[in-house]
Amino acid sequence: NWELNAPWTGAKVKVPVKFIVGDLDLTYNAPGAKDYIHKGGLKRDVPLLEDVVVIEGAGHFVHQERADEINKHIYDFFK
Repeated sequence: NWELNAPWTGAKVKVPVKFIVGDLDLTYNAPGAKDYIHKGGLKRDVPLLEDVVVIEGAGHFVHQERADEINKHIYDFFK
């Protein structure tokens, strides 16, 4: 809950990140989520964000729905 997470308020993710989400994911389609992801909020909180990938036709369990595609993104990111 917010009380337990309070010490990390304002903390930044300080490792390289590739963010992958399905375009049918309910959290991606929640009010404000797309603006946060695509209009600078995510980059502000994750300064080493290298890429945002939106997988068309995939939902919340994108790693199960598109395993081969996700594996390629992960492999390329590590490479």
